[in-house]
Amino acid sequence: MSIRRVKAAIKKFNKFLITSHINSEADAIGSQVAMASLLRKLGKVAVMLDDSPVPSLLQFIKGTEEISKEMPHDFDYQAVIILDSPDLTRIGRVNEYIKKNAVIINIDHHISNINFGKFNWVEPEFSSAGEMVYDLFKAFKVKIDLDDAIALYAAIMTDTGSFRYSNTSSKTHRIAAELIDIGVKPYEMHTKIYETSSVQDTNLLGESLQTMKLTEDGKIAWLWVTKEMLKKTKASLEGTEGIINFARSIDGVEIAILFRETGTEDKVKVSFRSKGKVDVNKLAGLFGGGGHPTASGCTVFGKIEDVEKKLLEKAKEIASLRSQ
Repeated sequence: MSIRRVKAAIKKFNKFLITSHINSEADAIGSQVAMASLLRKLGKVAVMLDDSPVPSLLQFIKGTEEISKEMPHDFDYQAVIILDSPDLTRIGRVNEYIKKNAVIINIDHHISNINFGKFNWVEPEFSSAGEMVYDLFKAFKVKIDLDDAIALYAAIMTDTGSFRYSNTSSKTHRIAAELIDIGVKPYEMHTKIYETSSVQDTNLLGESLQTMKLTEDGKIAWLWVTKEMLKKTKASLEGTEGIINFARSIDGVEIAILFRETGTEDKVKVSFRSKGKVDVNKLAGLFGGGGHPTASGCTVFGKIEDVEKKLLEKAKEIASLRSQ
């Protein structure tokens, strides 16, 4: 489906519920805030509702204070816009607020998206949901102000790994240039998102790095974050963001994996990263997850030692198939 049908759907309705995936990061947050702004500039009513709280390091983005964790009792929406989520299970508790016959507008760039909406605009070639929302501003010929630009830049910058990942296109750079012309300061954005960590989170990084292991051929590297580490360092779950990149950056590593214990017994969140040679979306898909070819994840039930064993077996198979 093209952007035209999504544009027509947005024109048709006046009251929108906006949401994204659990454990929100900058693309989920930035694209929601920008989408809400776009709808309001079109004279629509928009309410943002997420399962997870806004990470503290993203609260500098104007509009994030409006993202609620509880549905307003008197809000009778006509359509739901779900951003940056491959399926409905990923929006978590927000599912409870979606009416059975709700009109769902699905806007996403994950290759694993299952086209769950009535209106589906899925673009795996796009860098981010933020880039897609930018295109909607252009389609409606609505001016992007500085607050919009900051939200969109945060979304695009983070999902491209500061414009380093393979999903970065010439279009991505042109959009970034326009947002900078509007007033975004790249150095300030990078500092606020990537260079603002607590002592606790830095201590957690140190604990996690001590668990790093590599396969004999050096193609797979993996680390743990356990509940004990979080308790010992008093770090936040936000502090686990970026840890996996230290494994990914090792010369020769093709697959990086982070195993993170959750607050639930025998439930492990697993993140995968690739440098492009291996499609980790396929690996995540074997365990009910998904994402992108170079960045995916899943949640697996079991003790972390057992989950590690199962995941590594499949990772080794995929890595060996890639080398044949």
